[in-house]
Amino acid sequence: MYDFLCESKFRANITAQRQCFLGVAADVSVRQCYVNKTNQLRDEQVIHSRDLSRNIVGAVFSPDMNTTSHECTVMQSYVDCLVENDYHVNCPVATELEIRLLSHMAGKSCTLRAGLMKTERSKPTCDKAGVCTCAEGYSYDRDLRTCQDVDECAQTNECSQKCVNLPGKYECRCDSRYYDLNTDNRTCARKDKSPLWIFFAHGQSIWNISEDGKNFQLQRAGLQKTAMLDIDVKERRLYYADIGANVLERINIEGAFPQPIQQYEVESLEGIAVDWIARNLYTLRKTDIFVQQMDGRYRKTLYKGVMKLPRALAVHPTIGRLFATDWSADAFIASAAMDGTSFQKIVTEGVVWPNALTVDYYADKIYWADAFLDTIESADLNGLNRRTVVSESGSVPHVFGLTVADDYLYWTDWTYRGILRANKLDGSNVTVLAQTALLPYGIRIFHPSMQPEADNPCLTANIGCSQLCLLGPGNNGTEAVGTCGCSDGFHLEKDGRTCTSNCTESEILCGGSDP
Repeated sequence: MYDFLCESKFRANITAQRQCFLGVAADVSVRQCYVNKTNQLRDEQVIHSRDLSRNIVGAVFSPDMNTTSHECTVMQSYVDCLVENDYHVNCPVATELEIRLLSHMAGKSCTLRAGLMKTERSKPTCDKAGVCTCAEGYSYDRDLRTCQDVDECAQTNECSQKCVNLPGKYECRCDSRYYDLNTDNRTCARKDKSPLWIFFAHGQSIWNISEDGKNFQLQRAGLQKTAMLDIDVKERRLYYADIGANVLERINIEGAFPQPIQQYEVESLEGIAVDWIARNLYTLRKTDIFVQQMDGRYRKTLYKGVMKLPRALAVHPTIGRLFATDWSADAFIASAAMDGTSFQKIVTEGVVWPNALTVDYYADKIYWADAFLDTIESADLNGLNRRTVVSESGSVPHVFGLTVADDYLYWTDWTYRGILRANKLDGSNVTVLAQTALLPYGIRIFHPSMQPEADNPCLTANIGCSQLCLLGPGNNGTEAVGTCGCSDGFHLEKDGRTCTSNCTESEILCGGSDP
């Protein structure tokens, strides 16, 4: 079995067809079809479809299966379910691999039908003039003369969170830890009904307001000029930069006294982003992107000289990526690894003043507002599948800050001097929640669902970094991995964990309160 599975050609095909295999594993229709068939056989000792799909992508097989005729019928039922759900049409190579693997497992005593017939859903209907049509969820391919599955997820904007493309259809899904799927099968309802609190910078102060905009609370007064802020839900803290006083501070959201964590190079700071998983703080200033621990220690220049006129910063720590905007003459939106290993411009056209930026962690999208074009747009995490959400200048005349929660976008606007919100999918129901006396700046929302929990690779992998542990994209692109990093003035030793000073014996100062 293992020799068969690890054949280079077979293994390469499995890797290439990974998305199809994952589609089978996620398809409720295939699973239910298989359960129904096996229940009819009244055999509790069956191989469940989800187990088969998991085996295909790399789990351990039983190398010596003694297949009975009844078990052979069960295996054939699984193949039949793939056919009934058109996987043999939309994922022909993956289906063939499944059959080959099952046949090899079953041995000579079991012959699975490989000659698959097209189902009615995938057959085109052609008139006498040769005009062919397909069932809903399929489109006619003139070259192949067959019906091909339509990827509705690449075309539709109806799912509040995840959209999963399936043969001839699609499904909207919600993160079950925090949300339930509504009866419309599109939107998601938050389980934790505790209220959202909106925090925004107001120049000389920071305020928080209720979700409906009716209740105001002063969070921090006596500031010189504060524009950027972010929230750490876990420790219930607010991080903000007073660029007038040249200080980066944090404060409990319940109040109490602020704690300075950086008192140099804060002027011209344009972005703050909390990595709530690895417990790091990212900042954007002038041409550089920095990272440091939450208490300000071990500040490291992560990317140097990559920006010209930076404006906004956001992180997606569950996948180890950060995003930044630049509104120079060649404006762009960039995606970069949070460990400093890669930087790429993902949006370079159709942007002028990308003033605000936020990440939808549940839908894996970025949203940004352009203060020159008077638009709010969205794209996937690679800058593709771009859509305009709000485009009427009367709704977004001059956006400064932007965030997303549940089904809504929230933003600050200088023309309105207020806090507004709209539906994140289509921009409908634009509402002014509150108006402010002065210009409003950065905006964030406090609620446990705003920062979804995930394992910290720095802890689970027992990396043991002496200074920084930084997240970066894993090989599969969906989970972050941790690596060690050192603050400016230090270098990483060969053990990949220990940081050693670059100072020589002739240098007098090597450290201080602001490393």
